[in-house]
Amino acid sequence: MNGLIALWGRLDLLQRRSWLRVLATVVVVAASAGFFGSVVSIRHEWDQAARSLGQSLTSDEAAVYGTLLRESGTVVVEGQEYAGPVEVLQTLIDEDGTPTDVQRIVFVLLRDWIPGWAPRWLLLETEIAWAMMFLCMAIGVGVIWSGLMVQVGVLLVGGSGVSWAFWLLAWDRWVGVPIAMAFLLSTFLMAIRGLQMMLAGRHGWMAVAHTLLREVSRTRLAMGFVVILLLVLPLLPLTLDESAPIGHIVQAYLARSLGFAFSIAALLVLLVGCSSICFDIRDRHIWHLVTKPLGRASYLFGKWIGVVLLGGVMLAIAGGWSFGWVQYTRNSYMPRTRVEFAEQAALMEDVLVARRSMPPVYEELDESAIRSRVDQILLEDPEYQEFADGEAPLGLHRLLRKRVRDEFDQQRRLVETVLDRSGRPWETLHFEGLTEAKQLGLPIRLKFRLVGGASDEHDRRAVGFAVGEDRSSGAVGAFIPTVFQTIDLPVTAITDDGTLDVSIVNLTHVPPPSGTDWRWPLDLEAMALGAGTKEPFAIFWQPDELELEYPAGTFGANFARGMGMLFLKLMILAAVACAVSTFLSFPVACLVVFSLYAAASIAPWLATTLNAYGGGPMQGEGVGAVIQSVIEDSVRTVASIMVYALRAFGEIQPVDRLVQGRLISWERIGSGIVLVLSWGGGGLLVGWFILSKRQLSLYSGDQ
Repeated sequence: MNGLIALWGRLDLLQRRSWLRVLATVVVVAASAGFFGSVVSIRHEWDQAARSLGQSLTSDEAAVYGTLLRESGTVVVEGQEYAGPVEVLQTLIDEDGTPTDVQRIVFVLLRDWIPGWAPRWLLLETEIAWAMMFLCMAIGVGVIWSGLMVQVGVLLVGGSGVSWAFWLLAWDRWVGVPIAMAFLLSTFLMAIRGLQMMLAGRHGWMAVAHTLLREVSRTRLAMGFVVILLLVLPLLPLTLDESAPIGHIVQAYLARSLGFAFSIAALLVLLVGCSSICFDIRDRHIWHLVTKPLGRASYLFGKWIGVVLLGGVMLAIAGGWSFGWVQYTRNSYMPRTRVEFAEQAALMEDVLVARRSMPPVYEELDESAIRSRVDQILLEDPEYQEFADGEAPLGLHRLLRKRVRDEFDQQRRLVETVLDRSGRPWETLHFEGLTEAKQLGLPIRLKFRLVGGASDEHDRRAVGFAVGEDRSSGAVGAFIPTVFQTIDLPVTAITDDGTLDVSIVNLTHVPPPSGTDWRWPLDLEAMALGAGTKEPFAIFWQPDELELEYPAGTFGANFARGMGMLFLKLMILAAVACAVSTFLSFPVACLVVFSLYAAASIAPWLATTLNAYGGGPMQGEGVGAVIQSVIEDSVRTVASIMVYALRAFGEIQPVDRLVQGRLISWERIGSGIVLVLSWGGGGLLVGWFILSKRQLSLYSGDQ
């Protein structure tokens, strides 16, 4: 052991020599430029070959080339031979030799033409290659000149050695795990060292933040969270089902990696935020600070900045790794069959996109109509006859009002059947705010999930959609109850004021068309009112299960905004932890902040279930009924207060939106910033006020 310590000391002294740092810098820059430059050069040659093939397959002799490919799978263009699997090429070329999808044919012919050592996922986007080249240079130079060559070198050599051993044992799925773990740990060390160098200023709060980061790097518990996160992230791909569609694999990894990363970062932020100030006060370390020209506001702000930067580093590393893994998986996925090509298209259209969603604008029920309907129920319902001539209890009024609103809400999301002659078997939905989609000319898509009847997933029924209220020319297709489906609508149907009306027609009595395509133009009104051979049922949908969608951004920008929102949540948690720790002991502070975090996380769910809890008229008579009513009202009051105060934090769920391919708008970022200023700023102000009023330097002998 002493020999290893002595060797470590010699290596540390060696890495501080200027000539070694200069030499290492030259090697890193040259290696990065050579590797990534070669990748870019290969991509340039690939583009030239693709251009040559594309011109040949679209020229007058395209049928000749197509016939050769369909029969033998090989073709010679400009002296270069290209080959691909015949079974795939036959699906892309007609029997007469006419190519049906030139782009995919070129891709199939060139996918095995790339050298085996070149990362195919990197070849598809040269911008990423250039970015990674400069990133590797920056990280390498930073490691060299910050004195981390020994630590990072040991990690990378150890990870490479274990990966090489896994490769010899033919454990293909495990080969990249050790080197990935070593890379992530090295990145964390580099990030912390960089932050410490940035915080080496003369301002008091910078010194406090710098000291906190140094303390964390020496604390086993805090580093344990970091190591767990950075070791688990490379292992998560091993938990995925490789036989699942590529879109499901990417969604599962995004949900697991980002959810796990934020949970670990949040726990670390809360623990460090509570322990740092509590232990400073308990161990009287704060005595050395309050006697210096350091204001208590600077002290508290520095602690908060240090905790925020620590959580931000962990979140940034985890987010960068998750984004890189998604890009690698997307670009390295090589579809070979028609089904796999469809799965790849679904990945790009449903997951790796930023779609803006627009729900229908439903008719609202005004207050006078609600009161009129409640009075009608009291007069006509035999259950409430005793209150017909008198004053009904407040709880009963609240229950009936909720019943009226729920019935109206369900009715506007219901399309009756032809058996119900009192209603129409169609409904017109009104959408607003589609000006952006009309200006961009982007395709719009109606996404829906319908239920009805027995809601059997093995059932198939017909449904019709028409633009506007003209149901004489619409589209008819089959829907499966409880399954999400989509239909594309023409963007030209959007009016100049950004509105669009869509009619949904109940055709469940008509035999559904075969396949998944939509048939049009058909007279939906005549079909809805005509006879059928099947037993019809009413169509119903939940409020968030029918909406218009259109692409409004890229996945990369959306991912960055999502990580920004997670960072805002960490800032709030850090502020609350620092504020609470100014007047509570460490165990009590942890209990408070973890309780607040749990309550804020479940507040949205609690809001949806609150209306179903209690609130009705008192059941029964006697003391027991009164006690039950009082308890229910008390629980409802406390829960309502908690929902009102904490719901905004719990509703910040960027991971769910990223997994579903939904746009994270700048409006959501703005609401998160407002929450940071209100919660975080308010918490820090309370903590500063308490800290400024506390007597921190009491002396009690030897205690």
